Amino acid sequence: MPKRNLADLIQSEGANLNGSTPAATPDTDSIKQLEADIWQRKQTLTSDRDRQLLEKQIEELTQQLSQLSGEHLVELSLLEPDPYQPRTIFPKQLIQERAESLRRNGQISPIILIPLSTGRYRIFDGAVRNLAATHASLTNLRAVFLPYHDSLDDATRFEKQLVTGKDAEKLHDLDLANGLIRIISDRFPDLKDRQLEIPNILNNALYQLKKVGKTPELTKIRVASVEEQSQWLDTIGFQSIEAQNIMAILLDRQFNPASVASNIFPILAISDDLKAVIQSTGLESSKAREINKLTATALNVKEPVAQRIRIQTAEQVVEEEKSLSATRELVKQLLQQHNPALVQPDIQAEKIIRQLQNLSFDDLDQKQLKEIRAVFRERVKELDQLIKGA
Repeated sequence: MPKRNLADLIQSEGANLNGSTPAATPDTDSIKQLEADIWQRKQTLTSDRDRQLLEKQIEELTQQLSQLSGEHLVELSLLEPDPYQPRTIFPKQLIQERAESLRRNGQISPIILIPLSTGRYRIFDGAVRNLAATHASLTNLRAVFLPYHDSLDDATRFEKQLVTGKDAEKLHDLDLANGLIRIISDRFPDLKDRQLEIPNILNNALYQLKKVGKTPELTKIRVASVEEQSQWLDTIGFQSIEAQNIMAILLDRQFNPASVASNIFPILAISDDLKAVIQSTGLESSKAREINKLTATALNVKEPVAQRIRIQTAEQVVEEEKSLSATRELVKQLLQQHNPALVQPDIQAEKIIRQLQNLSFDDLDQKQLKEIRAVFRERVKELDQLIKGA
């Protein structure tokens, strides 16, 4: 008996909702091309027009797949996320809005799934609807099937889907941090079993940059060509090849390594219970890092109690939509309530302000002044992001 591919099996044997096999089968090459176009456009969305075009392409693909194998009811328990999709965290409000839409209007369009040999289904399009369906007390969703095929190895497929530095705001910091760690360890297998060390290796690399006076050049070199970046890295004289490799990957993807070290990787150090809250609610990383200060030592309690306090605080912050400043104040109150001796007046901000006010640029030449200005502009961007979070 000749071997049939999955598309043929789905078409001939899959029980679809309309109970009939379509008379005309869409061209599989056009389906594959449309799939590739959608996959690529998802990674490069920069405008409302791009989003409109993406929605139109997804609608077209859905229609073609419906003609190929009909629509099917698939149990939510059989669905699994795309392992090559870096985005795993979605804002709670988005999920709630989509759940309410499902309750009021039902499922308007089917999700797109890739049937797997295990009998399960990988989500190609419809991750938010899948999450929202649970909140809407649904047990299944209408779906169309996209025939499975591999065109890239796992590491390459994941890396192509991770945003570059200029698009970093598309992902939650936890997704971005985990994604960068995954890319670094995929490219350099020696770091596979040392993933927890990667942030420290990066910090050491930045310390070396500072020692040789190269830190101000990061802003400019991150948007240079790969060849220029490689030549620049060779001039540093890193103490370890791992440090140079990590810097190379971040620069290649147009990230400022200093910003990654201070704003992205720190989220990896928060407690696992808070990471779980982020996964389920989309809690902003700046607020999670504040809540992470509620350690057992700081609260003067046992770890299970501290964990419960952190989770309750995080859920309160999400539920009440507290700002960063309000979150910081809540954490301060909890610390004072449980361990009054620990809370001291915060003079760090005053110290930084005094240092900035006392800076003198009189003895610097034009090149040095421009480099310092570039650094200040980068730090102002970081401040703007923190202020937006507040």
